[in-house]
Amino acid sequence: MNLISFMQRIALTTIPHYLALVLFFNLSSCTTEHSPELRFVFLTDLHVSPGAESSAQLLAIVQEVNAGDFDLVVVAGDISNQGSYEELRNAKDILDQLNVPYYILPGNHETNWSESAGQDFIHLWGDDKFMFRKGNFLFAGLNTGPFMRMGDGHIKQEDIAWLEDELVKHKAHDTQLLFFAHYPLADGLDQWHVITDILNNYDNPIAFCGHGHRQQLLNFDGIPGIMGRSLVYRGENIPGYNIIRIRNDSLFAFDKTVGQELPDPSIEINMLQPDEAISHLAVSERPDYSVNQTYGDIEPDFLRKENASVFTGPLVVGDSLVIFGNSLGQLKAMNTDDKSILWEARLEGPLFATPVFSNGKVMLGDVSGSIYAFELASGEISWEVQTAGPVVSAGLVQDGYYYGGSGSSGVYKISVSNGEVSWVFNDVEGLIQAQAAINDDYLVFTAWDTHIYCLNKTSGELLWKWNNGRPASLLSPGNVVPVISNGKVFIVAPDRFMTALDLATGQEIWRTNKHQVRESMGASGDLQSVFAKLMNDSIIAVSTKSNEFQTLWTLDAGFGYDHNPCPIVVKDDLLFAATRNGLVMAIDIQKQKLAWKHKVSNSAINFMHAENNQLWLTSADGRIVSLAY
Repeated sequence: MNLISFMQRIALTTIPHYLALVLFFNLSSCTTEHSPELRFVFLTDLHVSPGAESSAQLLAIVQEVNAGDFDLVVVAGDISNQGSYEELRNAKDILDQLNVPYYILPGNHETNWSESAGQDFIHLWGDDKFMFRKGNFLFAGLNTGPFMRMGDGHIKQEDIAWLEDELVKHKAHDTQLLFFAHYPLADGLDQWHVITDILNNYDNPIAFCGHGHRQQLLNFDGIPGIMGRSLVYRGENIPGYNIIRIRNDSLFAFDKTVGQELPDPSIEINMLQPDEAISHLAVSERPDYSVNQTYGDIEPDFLRKENASVFTGPLVVGDSLVIFGNSLGQLKAMNTDDKSILWEARLEGPLFATPVFSNGKVMLGDVSGSIYAFELASGEISWEVQTAGPVVSAGLVQDGYYYGGSGSSGVYKISVSNGEVSWVFNDVEGLIQAQAAINDDYLVFTAWDTHIYCLNKTSGELLWKWNNGRPASLLSPGNVVPVISNGKVFIVAPDRFMTALDLATGQEIWRTNKHQVRESMGASGDLQSVFAKLMNDSIIAVSTKSNEFQTLWTLDAGFGYDHNPCPIVVKDDLLFAATRNGLVMAIDIQKQKLAWKHKVSNSAINFMHAENNQLWLTSADGRIVSLAY
């Protein structure tokens, strides 16, 4: 032990705490090759908007950091509110004024509502993950999603593989591993246990996260976790940030308020014996698949497990063909008999739009804004239409035409046969994410701008639009497929309201928040009932005939808290609903009782399709599955 290390240990154990800190930081300036010190700023949950007070508050932090003595800055997500280019560009302009290097990750506010489908972040900062070495410290950070829809946080399959490979390349025996993510490595991140298993292969890693807005120490499967504070605390308006200092195998985290003296550390960890600091803290329980033993007659056929994540639904064509896209931009057509890939096309990824089929052609769009038609038999491109925004919503085909949204640039009507654009409706102010609905000559779609739109299907003329009266765009009916029945349009939304509108006029018929609805709904085969999955355990059936809100039945399906927007699917007398953690439920509509459950994975179910006593689905962790029922 060198002299400085010896004096620091004496100081930290034999004199009053505040004097020990003074001595510690004075001695810290006398670093040697054998006793490196790391000092960095950890920022998270900034939620900065152009022209807002939050921008001035972030600038104040940057100026204070520049006046200090730090090695680098790490920013762990939720930089913005909606991930728009203007918000991200504004944040980058401020962060670029730092006089030390900074490394940045997106949070759920950059990946869930992004009008660029997450591409603006990549274009501005070059990547959504990082790994670099600073002295004896190895920094690793991953994007934890979720990707373009509500659900648990999610790390792409290819990023998990990248983490494993890069750690093997960069990790030396004398290197301290520091891991960063926006989501905590706990419940709320679907594959948290996969990441902790990887990290636990290395000696005494430390994990940092945001999302909770308050600095605290956590236990991530035996790994010390440090959650960072947000730019401002709720109910307060004084900006602050997190300071991390590591020296002589001790880590200190400080909750620093702008303009005030550095306080005592709020978190202290002996990095040689980290268990001492977190042994009393609870650890998340690993995924439980025991429900599958209860309903053993449900037989899953795990047709394929991709090496990438999957965010599209499955397109099932005939008896032996399923088509899907993955997060690497690969569109694949798979023979379900032998699981062979018949053809593959590489698009601009990741792919979010579920492919649709008509007249021998498979159609979908990508994040570059192109809408493609592929020949079903060969995978060759039949036509391509370049639109003005990323395409994340499934199209809708009817009478030889494709109808689909493109970012916030509008809705396109395209001839399936030759790709000719019939019309474009572009008077839209928010991202179009969900599939539209058509009834007679009415086309109804929703957007992340608090509106529902109704167009004339033939001409593209706006017939009416309805606003939910809420100023917050994140409460829009932005990711719900409308149900049209008995001259009414039905929607649910994150504002927890279920609404029925007159199809011809857009006038409100009824609107209620009696039930905690969100974004998952569907309809019976005869369209006389509309179903909604609530946010806690229950599914409701509502009459489409009555001009007043009328609940036909409510069923406690026992799925717990859930906000997965996967649409409800109905086939014959069975209703299928799915959750953010891979649970699929079948409900007998006539008996109004649960028929069975099956847990496919611990990741969100994207979309489902029922046909011939088989339920087809995809999950975010890359599974393409059929369940025989």
